[in-house]
Amino acid sequence: MFPAAGAAAAGVILWRMLADSPAPVASPLGALWHGHELVFGMGGAAFAAYTLTAASSWSGRPPAHGARVGVLFGLWIAARLAAGGCPGLPVLVAAAFPAWLAVLLLAEARAGRSSKGAAQAALALALACADIGVLTGRVSLEPAILLFALIVSAVGGRMVRAFTENRRALDGGGLPLPRDGAGGPGAAGAIIAAILFDLAGQPAPAATALMVAAAIEMRRLWHWQVPQVRRDALIAMLHLGYLWLPAGLFLTGLSRLGAGLGATDALHALTAGAMACLIQAVAARATALRGGSALKAGRADVLAFACLWCSALVRVMLPTMTTLAGVLWLLAWLLFLAVHLAALRHPPPRPAFSGPRA
Repeated sequence: MFPAAGAAAAGVILWRMLADSPAPVASPLGALWHGHELVFGMGGAAFAAYTLTAASSWSGRPPAHGARVGVLFGLWIAARLAAGGCPGLPVLVAAAFPAWLAVLLLAEARAGRSSKGAAQAALALALACADIGVLTGRVSLEPAILLFALIVSAVGGRMVRAFTENRRALDGGGLPLPRDGAGGPGAAGAIIAAILFDLAGQPAPAATALMVAAAIEMRRLWHWQVPQVRRDALIAMLHLGYLWLPAGLFLTGLSRLGAGLGATDALHALTAGAMACLIQAVAARATALRGGSALKAGRADVLAFACLWCSALVRVMLPTMTTLAGVLWLLAWLLFLAVHLAALRHPPPRPAFSGPRA
């Protein structure tokens, strides 16, 4: 599923750079196709990759495999074809992928009697509902992007903190990181409020909620800063990717008030920034070098992440330089695909993401 996310990320932007139209002619989504495929194609595949792999830590059984994952991948392919306007495939077929992911996560949650798993299944179900809303034209793409921001906050925030704390402990770093307290739930609640205000057509309250969420997320990230962030490339990539979340929430809030960047440019801080950069930062852990006391980043992964982070920066801050942003984006994802397609030739290491545990 990680190579699937990379293929969607590269394919959509390559189409935008080379084709005469912003979307396949037959696509029922029209101009929304580009954003839909980055959110539900790239983001959905990566969410499935991480949650189904990490589920074994709370389900108590091996990660999902075999026919269940085969069906998931087949539904992802069908979703991309349906969104592109493939004859004979109703557009709502695209929502079957996150719906099946919700079923798989719910099964893992029941097996492990895990509230964390149930929450992740609920997020997958929310993605399916959001996809149906976008596909039927009842919901714009912005609430769906904010839903992914919620996923980055709720799932990604716990992950970044846990990996940082484990890396610190491997070095004998002393006391655990400060607890988030109400930070995580507070940020999630503010993002949910922003989504609801957005759906109700109230931009000013939505903007306030987004700025509150940005402040909370920045405070969380500040508390996680330890020396290992500067010494370990894999941890630094996680933090640099997560930095885009408060930045994107703040810029999107400003855009709701008609200040700062345009709405599209601000939302790219959440999609090209937070979502894409965290996907690469997490996936790099699955292909990292092993054998020592901690995971070590491969050079290709570091270079890919650097290109992607710079691409997001150019796209957000210099929106007229879309060609440069696109070239950096393609280079990043082609490097990513080279690494992860090669990794498919052998069984994945276990644990896939955390490496040695302190």
